[in-house]
Amino acid sequence: MVGLSRGKFRVVLLTPKAKLLDAKVGSVVVPAHDGQMGILRNHCPTLAALGFGIMQVREIVERSDAFYIIEGGFVRISENHVTVLAYAVTTFEGKDTEAVESMISHAQSVVAGQEYIRSQQESIDQRKAAFITQMAEMASVESPDVVGD
Repeated sequence: MVGLSRGKFRVVLLTPKAKLLDAKVGSVVVPAHDGQMGILRNHCPTLAALGFGIMQVREIVERSDAFYIIEGGFVRISENHVTVLAYAVTTFEGKDTEAVESMISHAQSVVAGQEYIRSQQESIDQRKAAFITQMAEMASVESPDVVGD
């Protein structure tokens, strides 16, 4: 069994607007509709619906680990090739420090309940805000100090 799960495989992350990732990686964790799904090299062929959560991509060749908030879609695993088709994705990648700090600050405010009246949309915003703060911790991104009212 040695060597069956070790090694790299290809991961592609697509949204309706863009290709966000196409890389050789060591592991991926996706938010499946019924819980987290870990993927390593030589994973069995699978097609699964995605839920709302953080996608973790580790051991990416020639770059650092990546984290994405996925808002539904599908994942297809076949012959060491993983394709993630996501309806919407939030990431810190490609954003400057100020934009990331603004995202985290806003997310922390939403989680603290400082900005919205209770509603169904707020519930979704709060979940996404909680994922943004969790993604910042996972990616070791410094969060700005938020001063409460």
